Amino acid sequence: MTNRDTRPQVARAFVPGHITGFFRIFDENEDPLHCGSTGAGFSVEIGTYTTVSISESKALDIKTIYNEKNINAEVTKTVVKRLAEKYERKFKIVVEHESSLLSGAGFGASGAGALGTAIALGHLLDPTLSTIDVAKFAHEAEIMNHTGLGDVIAQTHGGFEIRVRHGSPGIGQVVKIDYPKDMQIVLAGASGLETRDVLTNSKSRKKINSVGDRLVDRISSERSLASFISCSREFADFIGLETKRVQRSLKELDDLGLSNSSMVMLGDSVFCFCSSKQVELVENVLGNYWKQSQIMTTSLSEIGGRLASW
Repeated sequence: MTNRDTRPQVARAFVPGHITGFFRIFDENEDPLHCGSTGAGFSVEIGTYTTVSISESKALDIKTIYNEKNINAEVTKTVVKRLAEKYERKFKIVVEHESSLLSGAGFGASGAGALGTAIALGHLLDPTLSTIDVAKFAHEAEIMNHTGLGDVIAQTHGGFEIRVRHGSPGIGQVVKIDYPKDMQIVLAGASGLETRDVLTNSKSRKKINSVGDRLVDRISSERSLASFISCSREFADFIGLETKRVQRSLKELDDLGLSNSSMVMLGDSVFCFCSSKQVELVENVLGNYWKQSQIMTTSLSEIGGRLASW
């Protein structure tokens, strides 16, 4: 009789960051899978690698690490607990996120961590599961913790997207926007706006929802970068959550003809689409308002979350 193999099982996933330009809240359904948002945004090449290691245990034991620091990652833990419940499994698990996304800046770091955990752990528990199947657990965790509404479905599909029907992957619906393939994206941001605070504030919710439906209808009929920028700017102006540096940086970009830019939802952050020749100028402008460590240049990611190799 041979001893049972007790070596840890390991899997790794990569999930791109995601930027939302505008949205409409749908979170009143009792089933988290039928909650979410409509709106529009885009996935970016920078993102989060998540490594999951599990070994047999008599009780569920979860350790979460973010950029080499032990943290209490409630969203990640929710994903783990829900998958463990579904498969009636108990194990010791270490979830390690290695992210180039600024946390709390509106770059989809929470969704990336949740989806990466779901993809990697789901693969270890049941390799027959599709990305859509496991992504539902990540979406559910975001809704339950009030940390996001539409990032997970967008990060599952990748690309420049319009979320035309709310809900989790497999329930919500996404359509794509065409864009110049050589386009660069400069991001600048910092924490400051708590997603949970905005999503649970009745005044903010009312403003968001009063304009969100109309803007989603507009971009659905005018699927273009120009329409996305126009809708994003109108949304940001209407809800009134821009910080002073967001306002001033966007004005300076506009004055230089770099007007394919807007506020990131939700963060003390901005994005700017530009050509490779304009990147240095954009970075210099944003450097007047954010630290160099808070400015990143990337490109649009057509591919969503997936298993990754080392």
